[in-house]
Amino acid sequence: MPVLIGSYADQYSTYDDDFKPLAPPVRTPAPSYLAVGPTGVRYAVAELDGGQVSAFTPDGALLGTLPTGGGSPCHLALAGDHHLLAANYATGSVAVFALRPDGSLDRQTDLAQHAGASVREDRQEGPHAHQVTVRGTMVHAVDLGMDAIVHYRLSPSGVLEHFHTTTVQPLGSGPRHLVFHPDGRVFVANELASTVATYTSGFELLDVKPSCLVQPVGDNFPSELVVSRDGRLLYVGNRGNDTITTFAVEPEGLLPIDEVSTGGTWPRHFALLDGALCVANQHSGTVTLLELDRDSGVPHPARVVLEHPSPSAVIPVDR
Repeated sequence: MPVLIGSYADQYSTYDDDFKPLAPPVRTPAPSYLAVGPTGVRYAVAELDGGQVSAFTPDGALLGTLPTGGGSPCHLALAGDHHLLAANYATGSVAVFALRPDGSLDRQTDLAQHAGASVREDRQEGPHAHQVTVRGTMVHAVDLGMDAIVHYRLSPSGVLEHFHTTTVQPLGSGPRHLVFHPDGRVFVANELASTVATYTSGFELLDVKPSCLVQPVGDNFPSELVVSRDGRLLYVGNRGNDTITTFAVEPEGLLPIDEVSTGGTWPRHFALLDGALCVANQHSGTVTLLELDRDSGVPHPARVVLEHPSPSAVIPVDR
């Protein structure tokens, strides 16, 4: 399965199953996060003060660029074939874009501005939308600055209708990313508290666990979460410890079972690739692969498969 590597180095790259480049890097400003549309179009944020999103053909030709209406867009999500959403971290908003039939960007259809703050004056002085996730007609925006998950309904015309806001507890947790389990439960990585929380499908808090087994020497900031394909395991990245923690998903909650080095520094993002975890280690400029044990699903020690400037996202291309 080909894979895209996003970065802060003004380029994204495409590699094959053996991590050989399939094409020259595509030059574009700060493409820290990417998404692949149903027509194969690649979408890339420009994580700048004046945020942008661009669309590219699979071979890297620019199809168009639109402003996101906010600062430092850091995450993208597709809503079917018709809309693309972007989370603006610096200004705390969620933008919606209509897509043309060929997958190119048409226009911005909405911009939902968050408002609020929380207890950490250094990181939560205002809203900071960090991730946007789409499930059916529902959109869930994780806001680190507000200590909140903001829930919307997305209309057929691309308008976000506020449904509910979940306040994360305890305050100061700083939620970053969430992932849904097949049974409906929701797992949330709390960046500022170095924890992972479990919620019901209705976003009622069930449990909170430390995101690592090894006590951090300094700060530790969880990043991405991935659920195994069979739903038995949850993997959580740790920036600081520079590890992946494996949790068993039990009926009563998460059971920590292992923590292994990513083989690099500052694992900002990772993805599941054909029986392995592929990790973007931002500060060491490396992409590593951690093979998963066939029986237990626990990652084996990492090996470096790529040197890449400031890698920040690993996006599998399954079409």
